[in-house]
Amino acid sequence: MVKIKYGCSMLTEDLLEKMEPLLTEAQRWLEGLRKAKEVGFMDLPYRDPSPALELARRMKETTDTLVLIGIGGSSLGAECVMQATGKSKGFYVLDNVDPEKLSWVLSSIDPRRCCFNVVSKSGSTTETVVNFFVVKSILERHMSWGELKKRLVITTDPEKGFLRELAIKENIASLEVPPNVGGRFSVLSDVGLFPAAYMGVDVGALLEGARLALDYCSKPSLTENPAWVLTAFHYFHYRGGKNIAVMMPYCERLSLFVDWWRQLWAESLGKNGCGQTPVKAIGTVDQHSQIQLYNDGPKDKVITFIVVNSMSHDFTLDENIPEAFAYLRAKTLSEVLKASYLGTASALYKNGVPFITVEIEELNERSLGMLFMIYEMATALSGYLYNLNPFDQPGVEEGKRLTKGLLGYAGLEEKAKEALDIDAFHAKYVICM
Repeated sequence: MVKIKYGCSMLTEDLLEKMEPLLTEAQRWLEGLRKAKEVGFMDLPYRDPSPALELARRMKETTDTLVLIGIGGSSLGAECVMQATGKSKGFYVLDNVDPEKLSWVLSSIDPRRCCFNVVSKSGSTTETVVNFFVVKSILERHMSWGELKKRLVITTDPEKGFLRELAIKENIASLEVPPNVGGRFSVLSDVGLFPAAYMGVDVGALLEGARLALDYCSKPSLTENPAWVLTAFHYFHYRGGKNIAVMMPYCERLSLFVDWWRQLWAESLGKNGCGQTPVKAIGTVDQHSQIQLYNDGPKDKVITFIVVNSMSHDFTLDENIPEAFAYLRAKTLSEVLKASYLGTASALYKNGVPFITVEIEELNERSLGMLFMIYEMATALSGYLYNLNPFDQPGVEEGKRLTKGLLGYAGLEEKAKEALDIDAFHAKYVICM
């Protein structure tokens, strides 16, 4: 189970009650979009996962390593699932168009033992097709295109786009991204389920957790609906000037969950002059790098702690450690970790920094599925409160168009040159070393 607790928040019981009608409106709006099939992420836990599971089983018969070629919503969710479930051995991601990273990945794998999953909802994401073209060119030096095709899985729009056309033309195994599910909301679609199934994750439990979260997130009560609690907490403090949201799990297996949430929160809600800046912190590591700022710096932040009560492994300190550390004798690492969280939370409380704690009994596929759905629901509901569309990304699209123009895409060259005078930019703003 996932529980949520407040700490040092000005969000009182009375204010929470006053927010319930607004949250009820937001819930009704979101359910209307779902019913009209304009938004589909809430339907994903109820879809049949067998196509992804069966394809993963077939691919595992001849390969033992998975290379995912995708970026943003096409990769972050899968990466998070592998890290959180401890299934990341033999899993590689090509997201950034960084030649050194590509070289490292290719030098770390045996291509003949690899399955390559190319993921792009649009089928034309620049970074994804660039990495795919380069990998294809390099691998064809060692195997025929016919052999390489047997190791490919394409996950993209069911009807259109370059990758869908390629899958049909070349008879390449493929899966679908539902048209009404945006990339950053797609982790519970084939985008995340195929890599998860390939790597041995319990996909059934992941989806079960998401369904359970939806049951809780349908309750019209702030005492029972975790998405309402998260939405109310962030919205209330955002209106009070807290425009930075920090997520700080005290569990390193959730490090990539923060990366996933960071895209979800920023890309969905950063519009029309609105939005909180999402910041990543890891307990206890960032107690030694960021907490000084949060306690004594500008009071413009809200903190979300995530704690896991039962760790899969633990270690106990000896009784005979030096006298100076007698207070640590016979303590477990879990006890030290929890004390570090409580100490940090207490200091924030003393300094008037609002925080909220998401408490997980045990981190597994079921609780991870709950986390995904709770935060997707909270993000969508927040969009209604901010009076914006949480399902588009116009700021991202503009940058993509200008990038294509700078690379010579027909019709966009002049727009790119107008937007950025390269020579003047380098003369004024680039530091050469």
